[in-house]
Amino acid sequence: MDIRELSHNLRKIYQEMSEAFSSYQTKTGWNCIAGCGRCCLNPDVEATPLEMLPMAFKLHEEGVLEEWLTKLETSPQKHCLAHVPGNESWQGKCGQYETRPSLCRMFGVAGYYDKNHSLTLSVCRDIKDAYQISEMPKNLSRDEVPMMSDWSLKMNALHPELLHHKMPINQALHAALM
Repeated sequence: MDIRELSHNLRKIYQEMSEAFSSYQTKTGWNCIAGCGRCCLNPDVEATPLEMLPMAFKLHEEGVLEEWLTKLETSPQKHCLAHVPGNESWQGKCGQYETRPSLCRMFGVAGYYDKNHSLTLSVCRDIKDAYQISEMPKNLSRDEVPMMSDWSLKMNALHPELLHHKMPINQALHAALM
C-alpha cells in the first residue's frame, strides 16, 4: 500500500470514528464545551506519524508544506501548532479539524478497560464539571460505548510499524511531512 492510499484509508477510519464518537456524545448529551481548546494546549499530547498523514497530505495539497515545516522547526510552542487561540486563555479550536489525529477524535468521552479489566469511561474534566458528572454510569455496554482499543486496532491493521512510535504531536506532524 502506498502512502497516499494509506492516508486515504486512515481518513475513512477517521470518518467512521467521528461518527461513532459524535453519536455517543449526542446520546449521552456529554459534548465538548463550545469554544474549549484546553486539550489542545496540553504539551504532553502525543501522536504517531501515521495519525498525522492525513493532515500532512492536506497541507501539501494546500501548498503550505514548506511553511509548516519551518513553523514546526522554529516555533518554541510545545502544544499543538494547529491550535487557533480563542478570546480566553483556555479557548480555541483546531485549525486542521477535518484531518486531526485519532486522539483528538477520541478525547472527551471514550471507553477503555481499566487496570482491573473493567469497562469504564474516560471523560474530560471540563465535560464532567459542565454536566455535573460525579459518577460514571453503571452497566456500561461495550456495544454502546466507542472503545479506544477498537479504533486503535483498525488503525494498527493499516500499518503496525507506523502506529507504535508515539511522539509529541508537533514532532509527529513534522515526521509525517518529511
